[in-house]
Order: sequence, then C-alpha cells, then structure tokens
Amino acid sequence: MPSATRGSFYKNRPWTPQKFFINQKFLQGGTGGAVFSKSAPPVRTALTGSGWVLTAILFAMLLASMNYSNNMGYALCFLLTGLMLVSYLYARYNLKRLDIANVQTQPVFSGESLRFTFELQNNSSAGRTAIYAEDLSGPFSVGPYSCTTAEITVLAAKRGRFTLATITLWTVYPLGLFRARCHIRVNKVYIVYPKPIGTLQWPPLENHEEEASEGFYARGGDDFVGVRPWRPGESMHHIDWKAVARGRPLSIKEFTGGGTEQLWFDWFQLGGLEIESRLSQLTRWVLEAAQEGREFGLRMPNRAIPIDSSPGHTTKCLETLAVFQVVP
Repeated sequence: MPSATRGSFYKNRPWTPQKFFINQKFLQGGTGGAVFSKSAPPVRTALTGSGWVLTAILFAMLLASMNYSNNMGYALCFLLTGLMLVSYLYARYNLKRLDIANVQTQPVFSGESLRFTFELQNNSSAGRTAIYAEDLSGPFSVGPYSCTTAEITVLAAKRGRFTLATITLWTVYPLGLFRARCHIRVNKVYIVYPKPIGTLQWPPLENHEEEASEGFYARGGDDFVGVRPWRPGESMHHIDWKAVARGRPLSIKEFTGGGTEQLWFDWFQLGGLEIESRLSQLTRWVLEAAQEGREFGLRMPNRAIPIDSSPGHTTKCLETLAVFQVVP
C-alpha cells in the first residue's frame, strides 16, 4: 500500500471504544487489565531531599564523564538514572487504587487531640506498603484486595462543628527518592466542645411555685426527704452535723415544701465574662452536673434546653455550646 494511502487510512480510521480503553489504561498507569475510575484521586510526586542530592551527584558524574570521556562513568550515571525512574514509578504505583472508608471519631474539648480511625482499603491485586497518613501517622501496609485499620491525630484548636474534607496519603517507597501524595475525600463532620474551665460556683436554685402541685422534687421546704453530698460554696445551714460527728463526709439535708427549686445554667448569669469564657464556664457546670446525676437546664440567647438528666441531654447541651454563635 502506498505511503499516502496508508496515512489516509489511519487518519480516517473511525474511533473505537477499544482504542479509548487502551489509551486511558496507559495514561492512568493501570495494570492487570484494570482501569481506574475518573474519580480516583490524582497522585502528585516530588523529589525528596535525598532525591535532590542524588540528582546533583548524577549531574556532576555526567559532566565528569563527558569531560574525561569515561565510558564507565557514563554507564554508572545512566544506571543510577534508570534506578531513579523506576523508583518514581513504584512510588506513584504504591498509592494507586487505595480508598478510605468508615471514618470514625469522638467529640473532644478544645485544645485536646482529636483521633480519626478509618479503614484503608486496597482495591488492587498487589500489596501496598510503607503508606503514611497526614504528617507522621503510619507506616501502614495492606495486602491485595484487603483493608487495614489506620488512625490519624489532629489538634482540636477551637470549638465548633467542622468537616474533615480529605485525608492525605503519602509514601516514599521504595528508595526514599520521591514522595508521592494523594488526597482522598472523606467529608467527615466532627464537633469540638468548649474547653471546660472556670472557677465560679453553680448559680442559686430557682424556685418555681407553679410546678409544686405536679409533684416535682423540691428543696428548701419543711419535710425532710434525704441527704446529698455537700458542694463547696453552698450554705452551711443544712449540713447534717450529726453525720459529720460520726465521721461521715459533709452532706446537705434536703426538704420538700410548697415549691420546686430547679437548677438552670443561664448565659445571662455570666454577664461579666467574655463570650468564650462564658462558654467554658457553662461547659464546666454541665459536666459537673452530669457527673453528679443532677437535673439541670441550659438557657442560651437563642435557645433554652429544658431540665433533664439523661446522657442525651448532656450531649445536646454540649453541642449547643460548641456551635453557639453571637448574632449581631
């Protein structure tokens, strides 16, 4: 076939899906007949410090070999250059077809370390090794078509509701000459509570006369119902001194009467403090009340949470404090 005719034949050859499949497979670096989806995170590669040093040495070797016409120098230089190229390919391939699933975390307080646990999944027929997550979490290894549990730790610098958009995986496998990196999207929402600090005592109990007829538990009346542990800052008048004389710890006598007294943690009771100091003090009060099993309520400028003592009530109060924003 004449050359012109052969050229026009290939030029006018129709596009086929098989041709596109082969091209995509070559460009994406797939092996074993597997083609990565277009949603696979891109892998970026850069020289490490050791890689730059070796590059400078190879360049000097090349100049010396050219200057002295040293064939052995040429051979060693090209051999090491080929080794660098192979290291580059292996570093990139070590992050191919990796995925992250089941990201889990628990709420923490501001200033603490926040731990994320997740499953690192390998969707290829070759094992992956020396995988790191974020800064220095790892190394992790995962076999073919399997998964392993991994963990990263970040500092929860401030309160609020946040989203961990991506987790960065990186590797310097096999020779430490190249650092390959990819960002896998996870979109994990997490909450950081205010730091529980403060020196103020609980606010005084509020008397609600209208609730007495409904059988609410009350204090400050005439009928003795029991004792409870004494808290620093409370009045000394109702301390059970006879029990103290018998060597028992300080305790407060409780009575029922015509009204009910409720424990409310109110934002406006802390008017002399700044916003973050108020939130920290309220958080401390909420944790103390929950630890003692006390019923309490929370009043904020934009929301009031009714009195309760369940674990879910404590979580609701802490989340409200965590996401609170001042409306101008």
